[in-house]
Amino acid sequence: MLADGEFITRIEGTSNTACIISLTHLMSPIATLYVGQERVKFHVYQDTLCKLPFFQAALRGNFREASEQVITMPEDDPSRVSALIEFLYTGNYTYPYDPETTPLRVGSITPIGDFTQGLFHVGVYVIASKYDCPPLVAIAMKNFTALATELASIDALRLWKAAYSEGLQIPGRRQDFVRYRSGRGLVSWVQGLFEENRQEMEKTMSEVPELSCDLLRIATGKDC
Repeated sequence: MLADGEFITRIEGTSNTACIISLTHLMSPIATLYVGQERVKFHVYQDTLCKLPFFQAALRGNFREASEQVITMPEDDPSRVSALIEFLYTGNYTYPYDPETTPLRVGSITPIGDFTQGLFHVGVYVIASKYDCPPLVAIAMKNFTALATELASIDALRLWKAAYSEGLQIPGRRQDFVRYRSGRGLVSWVQGLFEENRQEMEKTMSEVPELSCDLLRIATGKDC
């Protein structure tokens, strides 16, 4: 994968997964993606992109993109598209971070989970959903819920609140959602949030009623 600017630098500097490209990929044409308002450029093998229906239709259909092998994606975030491309090559994706300034886990090159990292996983979930890539959706959701369990209760709530604004929701993920470090169940967790952060919980209920309803529904088994 080739990209202009900082994104290729960040990926090459932080990924510990080798990009293995088959000879079939090497024989396919190279397509160019212009991503975001800044038109960050990515050069990607056509066969790699065409694993996904959108790119298959665009690059091998009866569209201008097929003859030019160029796709413009002005509404997408370059870091999210970068993660999507990395997944298509390697079967996984990495969180782009600066090892010079990011706190790392003891004895590891893995960054300590924080709110920003959680939002990145949400972004990967969104881009994978948009371009119909179910395996990446599953990986992003797994990474997100694993990180959410590491955060303090109120920080986890704030992260889920941000996630809901992007379309990621709790239903169907109850087992992942309730595994917080405190070991408490979801009911106790929700009760604790109300007791310790009542003002913010009331604000959340007002601003993101879907999240509030899902929390109460999962905790009590009753609809709002």
